[in-house]
Amino acid sequence: MANLAAVIPAAKAPLEVQEVETYKPGPHELLIKNEVIAYSPIEYKIAKLAFFPIQYPAILGGSFGGTVEAVGPQVTNFKVGDKVAAAKSGKSVGNQYGSYQRYVVLSDETASKVPEGIDLALPVSFTANLSTVVGIFTARAGLEKPSFDGSVSTKGKKVLVYGGSSNVGTLSVQYVAQAGYSVVTTSSPSNNAFVSKLGAVKVLDHTQEQGALIKALIAEGPYDLVVDSIALPNTTPITGAVVAAQGGGKLYALLPAFGPETLPEGVTREFASWGSVLDEEKNLGLRTWAFTEYLPQGFASGKLIPQTIEKVAGGLKGVNDALDKLEKGVSGVKLVSNPWE
Repeated sequence: MANLAAVIPAAKAPLEVQEVETYKPGPHELLIKNEVIAYSPIEYKIAKLAFFPIQYPAILGGSFGGTVEAVGPQVTNFKVGDKVAAAKSGKSVGNQYGSYQRYVVLSDETASKVPEGIDLALPVSFTANLSTVVGIFTARAGLEKPSFDGSVSTKGKKVLVYGGSSNVGTLSVQYVAQAGYSVVTTSSPSNNAFVSKLGAVKVLDHTQEQGALIKALIAEGPYDLVVDSIALPNTTPITGAVVAAQGGGKLYALLPAFGPETLPEGVTREFASWGSVLDEEKNLGLRTWAFTEYLPQGFASGKLIPQTIEKVAGGLKGVNDALDKLEKGVSGVKLVSNPWE
């Protein structure tokens, strides 16, 4: 059972397809025959910009899905043959956990069974950001969890999610709305129709002049929580101004500051490695809930809406093409590929 992987041999080098070992799962681990690789923008930054220090050669990639090939000791909830959507655990260190290969080892706590009849690529498109979204909104900001059982009680609180068509924004808008909060978000006109289906009470055009956009966002407030799912130097002045107009407070950001920044007086950037927040003692159980209940129930009920899936051809040889596309910028779509092509 040979295993092939797209390996990055050195910092900023093109990825090369190589034969690598086929691994054995350890305790609480699964071996997955990988059938869908889903790409996230952070991956091109690691591959092309050496955004984070890593050990080379490396097998990158954090979200994928396929069929359980083998189960390790102490695994109780999965069996050989199960279809799963998965994300690399932040605690998993080693090339066996990277998704740019045909066989991947996975922690059972970040595996989600895929309901029968569901295209595997759809739940996989959410797995990379699932822990992040739960970490921001429920673990750290204290919002209640969504529920698909019956009607959701209205909380009487309003949340701004800046960037509703981004990977994180798409899931964030739905997660918060499904929990009973009123959501305001932003989108370009080209993605407005899609974002409007996600549950927001208002979708504002982020391509308008900055001053007009800030004014429009403030007019929809005040907000009990402001989250910038883009958090780049061109968006934090906008979201920071909204928080400042409310008298200051926390601006929850997907990313850390890219350098020295000047936020308005009284506004502080709230950033953490959001997925790892779920490892704090008070938040234990949230990740399990997200992968074993929220994601499968959302797709089984048809209440989770994914971005448009865009297939990148070429299998593992096409991974470089996918990273090139991410670097150029994609909007409103999720790039995926099949490592067996």
